[in-house]
Amino acid sequence: MTLRHSLHLPARTVLGACFAMRCLLVVALLCGVMVSAVAEEPRPTLAEATGRALDLGTTGWKLFIPDTYVARDDAKYDLLIHFHGHPPVVWNNALEAKLNAVIVTVNYNGLSRAYSTPFSDPKLFGKLLDDIHNELRKQPEFGEKATLDQLAISSFSAGYGAVRELLKQPEYFEQIDAILAADSLYASTVDDGTPDDSQLIDYKRFAELAVEKQKTFLFTHSEVPTPTYESTVETGDELLAHLELTAEPSDATGLGTIEFYRQAKRGQFELLGARGDDGDAHMEHLRYIGEFFARLPLAKLPE
Repeated sequence: MTLRHSLHLPARTVLGACFAMRCLLVVALLCGVMVSAVAEEPRPTLAEATGRALDLGTTGWKLFIPDTYVARDDAKYDLLIHFHGHPPVVWNNALEAKLNAVIVTVNYNGLSRAYSTPFSDPKLFGKLLDDIHNELRKQPEFGEKATLDQLAISSFSAGYGAVRELLKQPEYFEQIDAILAADSLYASTVDDGTPDDSQLIDYKRFAELAVEKQKTFLFTHSEVPTPTYESTVETGDELLAHLELTAEPSDATGLGTIEFYRQAKRGQFELLGARGDDGDAHMEHLRYIGEFFARLPLAKLPE
């Protein structure tokens, strides 16, 4: 069985791009063996989310209002914007996490630059928020009084390219209440062998505020090596060092097949390290991202 066939087929285009970026040839060869070895094991499946999927007028931008959504009396809504992930996979995981929120997915073809380049324009994210708000005002359960409440931004793999640009803009940095980096923060390596701080500085500022409980920052990583740049393990270590935090061993299991081996938490900052050093382990952070969605400070469906 090939790697392509071992992935969840609905997500193959986005996931394939992620794998190409994250794994060098030596890792890819290893993955081909390791994924085949586990492919015969049945992979847990999630319930299928239903709802209205609405195009926002820009290629790759899609808004989803789940059928389970419960409108609030004050017309406020929580919003999750996810960068890089097949929309139904994201919707199903939001259902698994019992989110009572509007879901928006942003997908571009390519590596992190495909996200960082457009979102380096400070007006683009404002346009995205305006397009979301204008579309929701047309929907009967929202109407003219619709108002954004909690805003969470999540990224998988290459999607961090967009998030890094957003955090450079003071207005958006302030507006974002929570960030989820799901195996999704990489950096160049500088001469002393550490991550380029200019690429992490805004994440560090956000993490500081999360420790102080002014923001929420959830960082997850696999063990996939990236020999020519800093992996998510290494950028995670850099965040921990900046916060003067030490990760503790863990043997907890998560949604699907995720197995954690380390964890660190202070205030509303949390790092979760998961086992696996191949492409399939990387993909689990998208396939079962509902494990992490559930930890975000977004409204949940009533029991």
